[in-house]
Amino acid sequence: MVVVSAFPGLQIGPEREALADCEVEAVHCPDEATFIAAARTADAVIVRGLRLTAPMIEALERCRVIAAGGIGVDYIDVDAATERGIVVTNVPDVFVEEVANHAWLLILACAKKLVPLHQCVVENRWREARSVMRPMPRVTGDTLGLVAFGNIARAVARRAHAFGMRILAYDPYVPAEVMAAYGVAPVALDDLFALSDFVSCHVPLTRQTYHLIGEAQFRRMKPTAYFINTSRGAVVDEAALIRALREGWLAGAGLDVFEKEPPDPDNPLLHMPNVVCTPHSASVSDWANVERWRRVGQEVAAVLAGRRPKAVVNPAVLERVHLAV
Repeated sequence: MVVVSAFPGLQIGPEREALADCEVEAVHCPDEATFIAAARTADAVIVRGLRLTAPMIEALERCRVIAAGGIGVDYIDVDAATERGIVVTNVPDVFVEEVANHAWLLILACAKKLVPLHQCVVENRWREARSVMRPMPRVTGDTLGLVAFGNIARAVARRAHAFGMRILAYDPYVPAEVMAAYGVAPVALDDLFALSDFVSCHVPLTRQTYHLIGEAQFRRMKPTAYFINTSRGAVVDEAALIRALREGWLAGAGLDVFEKEPPDPDNPLLHMPNVVCTPHSASVSDWANVERWRRVGQEVAAVLAGRRPKAVVNPAVLERVHLAV
């Protein structure tokens, strides 16, 4: 099997723990040709930071499983893998708490003006600080809107209760009674944007969710509200967000993800004083950095041993691939 990465200097210790009986090779793959040469006869592929296109997957002659070390799998052509009878796995539950904590980092950094106030202090502009303190929401008692209500959004909601917040959520796939169990009220997407003081986005990127959030939603926001995104950049129409921020439709944004990553240096979002940016790092912690790849190794080992892994991204493939439960 191979571990393929878009980055040189790959370390694969955690995966090896669960794959002690397998020959594991780490390969830096800067392009499609390198990947095909390295992985053509592999029984399994673990992917790190590399986009797997249909032609790359179709070139795999023996592969039984493609394993991703994150939640999102938008960089893998899952349909092509399914067509080839390849199981695709991910790790949807390893760093739920990390991403929820990061969403709250961005909420509080926006609300309390962390970045501009820090700059005022370190640049000897102490007396100017008051000029950047508006709007300054209380957070306590405010309304938090969650776009999608999966594991991460539920963890964000648990933290919001500690702030005494009213919590709304939009997710057409989650029953109202499930939301109620978390003290969350279901609402329509447009109503969520209109009613919330903070909107936190937790939507996976699919063909259906591409640009789910755009001008229509941003126009409904309060001018004192903030938009937070720790999911995927392309679920948001970035041009619409830029316009909304420039024209004051909302107060600011906290972004861990962008439509293009890394963003171009001239991306206006990088130069707005009311936008807090981090480099798609919400899932990171010392513990998660090890555990996510250990889990990947366990998922691959399960498939190679003829067992069903914990997380199957493409369950339709199980009609063709028989794995013991």
